[in-house]
Amino acid sequence: PTIDVSALRAAIRHERKITIVYRDGDGKETRRALWPILLGFMERVLVVAAWCELREDYRSFRVDRILEIEVAEARYPRKRKIMVEEWRARMDLPATARN
Repeated sequence: PTIDVSALRAAIRHERKITIVYRDGDGKETRRALWPILLGFMERVLVVAAWCELREDYRSFRVDRILEIEVAEARYPRKRKIMVEEWRARMDLPATARN
């Protein structure tokens, strides 16, 4: 990764909004405001699942393509748990078990 992944983990843990500079597969760079909710591997690539303000939808971003990250003081507008459930529904994944 080109960024400090611990900053990304902390943003998720503390439900903080982030701004990133992202390079897509064609080399085009964009600046995105995200609400990161999950970090994990997808087909051997570390990705962050997040609400993207630009696209107004959930998206996945390859961490190795994030060139810069800035963690804001602003918190998510909803609880992370709710956002994860929304993401799972959009990805057509089973809901998490409820106790």
